Amino acid sequence: MSSQSETGHYKNVVNLKALKTFANGLGTAYTPQKDTLQLPFLEALVTEMTNLHQDVKDQANTLSIAIDERQLVFQDVKPLATKIINTMSSTNVDFKLIEDAKAINAKIQGVRVNKKKQTENPDQPTNNISVSRQSYDSLYENFRSLVNLLEQDNKYSPLEEEVSIVGLTAKATRLLQANEKNATESNTLDNLRILRNKRFYQDEDCLLNVAKDFKKYIRGKFGVNSTQFAQISGLEFKEIKPE
Repeated sequence: MSSQSETGHYKNVVNLKALKTFANGLGTAYTPQKDTLQLPFLEALVTEMTNLHQDVKDQANTLSIAIDERQLVFQDVKPLATKIINTMSSTNVDFKLIEDAKAINAKIQGVRVNKKKQTENPDQPTNNISVSRQSYDSLYENFRSLVNLLEQDNKYSPLEEEVSIVGLTAKATRLLQANEKNATESNTLDNLRILRNKRFYQDEDCLLNVAKDFKKYIRGKFGVNSTQFAQISGLEFKEIKPE
């Protein structure tokens, strides 16, 4: 989704604040009967919408950091896997095991990982993130299979910590943790977007409906050609739908 999407959500919040300010300015002339147009409700709605919008932005940043951290953890997996194969060739590991390891390494080297930043826009479609997630999951699974293969052979015992069983197991654990953290943060962002969209555009007392009712009330009370209606008629409220 383009960056205009998030701008649209924010514009709705800004314009809702403008309606509340306008209502306050009318003083005793502001006398709507509908509960959702009463000042206490408007003030609470502005606070709620502001917080929901900010929650999505904050969580998008949290996910962005998690994506960066995962890229750092995974960036040396392919050269490390190749180093494992080279190390195996210098040990007493059976030839057949080396061939099996090479087959797994071929999968590791062939896994395509999308390194493009996925959360510059809080409303980035999740399908792109899912593709990236699957690539990282595959990379982890293949690396863990390679480590497991080595764990089952007592002839593989290099002294270098990086390619030792202990070192490789720890590396696999870090890869898994990075993937799980990304999945958790991505799910949290999805849920926040759902809640934000529900309160902005779907509920009976959502931002969009309240704003429309507010403008109708002012137009009806003061007239379509009144200076009062002219003050708010240009404030636009649009439903921003996910693409």
